[in-house]
Formats: sequence, C-alpha cells, structure tokens
Amino acid sequence: MADPNKSIYTSSLDVKDKNGDILGAVCVSPSKEIGKRDILLMDEKTGTQSVRSTTELINMLSKKNVSFEDRKIVLDFLAERLRVLEQELAFNTLKTLKEAENKK
Repeated sequence: MADPNKSIYTSSLDVKDKNGDILGAVCVSPSKEIGKRDILLMDEKTGTQSVRSTTELINMLSKKNVSFEDRKIVLDFLAERLRVLEQELAFNTLKTLKEAENKK
C-alpha cells in the first residue's frame, strides 16, 4: 500500500551521487516566456541553479560525481518531460486557434 503522505512528483527527478546519496533533484517546468522551458538543478548543498541546456546539466552532474547510468536516466527524464510539455503547448495552441475560429 502506498504511503498517503508521500507525494509523487512528475516534473522532477531525484539525482544521486556515485555513493547513492541524494544530491538533489532535476526539475523541468514551463518558463514565464511562452514556448520556453526552465531546467533546474536543485542541489541539497549548493542551492538551485538554472541551466541553459541539457548538455550543461549533464556536465554539471558529471562534476558532482553522478554516475554515467544516473546521467542517462536524467537524460531520459528530460527528453520525456520536454516531449510532454511540447505536446501540451501544441494542444493549447490548437485549442486557442479553434476557439478564435469559432468566434468569427
């Protein structure tokens, strides 16, 4: 049975170092600017940092002693999350266009 007090997060992923200790989390969310995304590394020790690209994030994780396998998991998470966000953007754009068309 699932713990009712434990939250399930879909926009973030825990990241562990090579020792298995939780380093922090990676988060992907829509940006304030329409059509853009924010990728954040929330590090338990150094605080939250915004990254400009997946390459920058993977390089940061490498420097923070995150294993190659865990970095691949982060890449898969980012790819999937960005795909979902793009689908949501496309759906909302089509919905807005259809509503505008119906008002004519």
